[in-house]
Amino acid sequence: MRFAAKLLLAGTLAIITSIDPADAGPIDIFVTPSPQAFSNTCQSYSMALAVAFAPNSPLVADTATELRDLEQQNRAAVLASAKQGGRTQPIRDDWRAAVEKVTNGVLTVQWKGFDHLDPAIHFVADLTGISNPESLGTVFSVALAKTPAMLSFKRIESSTYATRHIVKVFGVQLPDQSMGDDATPKLLAVNSAVQYRGGIKNICTQEDLSDADRYRALTSLTSNYELYPFPGDQPYLITWITNKYRAVGT
Repeated sequence: MRFAAKLLLAGTLAIITSIDPADAGPIDIFVTPSPQAFSNTCQSYSMALAVAFAPNSPLVADTATELRDLEQQNRAAVLASAKQGGRTQPIRDDWRAAVEKVTNGVLTVQWKGFDHLDPAIHFVADLTGISNPESLGTVFSVALAKTPAMLSFKRIESSTYATRHIVKVFGVQLPDQSMGDDATPKLLAVNSAVQYRGGIKNICTQEDLSDADRYRALTSLTSNYELYPFPGDQPYLITWITNKYRAVGT
């Protein structure tokens, strides 16, 4: 747990010494994240975040600039895989090929579909190991998460997306009762494409890498969202990154 240990130490030091978490090393890219590079790179951003977080990852991203570089590496590998397969739009097989390429076969992508929301959300809780982020708080929830998940959304808060938007989830506030498919349990999510009010960027924010960035990014615990329902009998699709030769959650 190389990265998680660094993250937990950074968060602990930030709390004990009253240091701003943004100045506490690798926790910066999760608690005060930078935005994705382009409008169509949410999957590459989420993969980069997961690769940086994964135990035994051969790649390190402790800063926003390093994360942006890793996002762009993933994006190039995804597009190359899709092109090789004769596809104009990447599929999850291309995500898997990209992650295995950039990590030299150390990490891979897995996914699992569910027919209802309740088992899907419980799977996310088991995968991340975080089922009560309200009590833990953002810093410790992220630091203690086992394997963050990737979920697809139509809307998060006031930001809406024309197709589907992929977001990294580090935990879920599990309710005591079972959930219907219309439930929206609180998710601890890193959204890399928060739209500016009115579509206008008035000022540069601290998480920006460039004035050309079209979005800001935000880590929050929210129940104000709409999940993207995938077509078919299993509309709830959970994706995650893990060691290539170790199955997680199966």
